[in-house]
Amino acid sequence: MRIQLYSLCLLALFSARVAQAADSTIAINGYVKDNACSIAPGSQSFVVDLMSNAAKQLHRVGATTPMVPFSIVLDKCGGSAIAVKTGFTGGADSDNLTLLKIDGGAGAAAGMGIQILDNSGNAIALNEISSGLNWSNITAGQSNTLYFYARLMATRAPVTAGQVRATANFTLEFQ
Repeated sequence: MRIQLYSLCLLALFSARVAQAADSTIAINGYVKDNACSIAPGSQSFVVDLMSNAAKQLHRVGATTPMVPFSIVLDKCGGSAIAVKTGFTGGADSDNLTLLKIDGGAGAAAGMGIQILDNSGNAIALNEISSGLNWSNITAGQSNTLYFYARLMATRAPVTAGQVRATANFTLEFQ
C-alpha cells in the first residue's frame, strides 16, 4: 500500500506542469466630450398647473383637456452639445401605461391620467426607453429652452372629479 502511494506521489510530481506568470498590459482609452448642459435652477423642481377642468370634458376614453405648456431650461451647454433626448418617468396609469398615474386617496380624481407631449404636440410615452425618444436640437455654448405640454386624458368613463396630483421625473441624454 505504501509503495502504491509513493508511486502515485512521484507520478503526480513529474506530471505536474510549472505555472509561469507573464507580464500583460491593458490599455484603456476614452474621450470626455463637452456635450452636456446643466439644468437651470427654476427647472430643477417645478409645478405644472393643469388648472380646473370640467369632468364632462373627459366624457369618453381618450378625451383630453386643453394642453398646458411648460418648459425645461438648460444652462451652460457645452461647446459640442448638439442635441438632447428628454424622457419622463413616474408611476404609470393602470389603464394606459403611457400616461402618468394620478395620486389616489380621499378627494382624488380618478379615471384619467396625465399625458406629456413634445413641443409639436406629439405624445411622449411615460417611462419610454431612450431608443424610443426623439432628439431635439440645441445650440452649443448657450442656454436652451425645451418646450412641452401636459394635459389630462380619460382612461375610463365616467371619470371621478377631484384633486389631480402626480409626480414625474425627467431624464436627459445629450449628443
